[in-house]
Amino acid sequence: MASPLTSTLFTGLTIGGIYVLVALGYDIVLIASGTFNFAQAAVVMVGTFLAFHFGVQEHFSSIWIILIGAAIGAVIGIITELIAIRPVAGKGTHGELVTTIGVATIIQGVVIVIWGGNVLPVKPLFSERIVTSWGGRISIDSIALIVIAVLASVGLWAWSRFTLGGIASLATAEDREAATLRGVNVNQLSIIALAASGAIGAAAGPVVAPQTLAVVTVAAAVTIKAFLALTIGGFGSFPGAAIGGFSVGVVEALVNRYVGGNYSLIVLFGVLLTVLLLWPSGLFGQKVERAV
Repeated sequence: MASPLTSTLFTGLTIGGIYVLVALGYDIVLIASGTFNFAQAAVVMVGTFLAFHFGVQEHFSSIWIILIGAAIGAVIGIITELIAIRPVAGKGTHGELVTTIGVATIIQGVVIVIWGGNVLPVKPLFSERIVTSWGGRISIDSIALIVIAVLASVGLWAWSRFTLGGIASLATAEDREAATLRGVNVNQLSIIALAASGAIGAAAGPVVAPQTLAVVTVAAAVTIKAFLALTIGGFGSFPGAAIGGFSVGVVEALVNRYVGGNYSLIVLFGVLLTVLLLWPSGLFGQKVERAV
């Protein structure tokens, strides 16, 4: 007999995987340019509609849907960098918080014009099969989503720590002017980061779509939860994004099942406040001392 608790935990990890993938996109841009891109969840949402269009209407294979999504996401990322981040980057006003929200709004409007505001179906990425493990039931696509989120977190962490590009990104996030003086092309690094985060976000859309379907409103909901995940895990930390995302997903699933969906945000913000009281920089965030 399936265990309701285990099945709920599997559901939480699946939802958390969505938050992890969005939070990783936040972190890529944050580390490389020191700015926060609130349009990331909207790019993932675009990927879910591409899964509907190319998967359901055009009958493309999953790999082609992912590749097309990555290409379109990269273009969206580059445009976002050029019109919403570069004009305000390094000015100390955090104007990108407003401009990237504007980009997200534009993306949602374009999606509604093209596909409408109704919920649209998508095909399973790998399989519709449900398996039983540790007493709980979980789909093959859910397992794939969790595994992809974990692998993406590990891969991006390794990139940030063991490659010249990753180390240069960390330096840019710490001090943009000092990184420029050291020979880092911060504009090039920023545009590469936005292209990469956009590609990852839209490519993740077909992975996320079997759980959410294609619906415009998913962007707003995921934006809030992924931001909570990043705050709990620690800004600029890929392991923190993973732990925070999965934690938020599990807590949300447990509260929805045993308390009620109306209380999930209240409990999540309670968890956030508790974490910040104990670890003000988040679970994996680092305090940086500056010489003045």
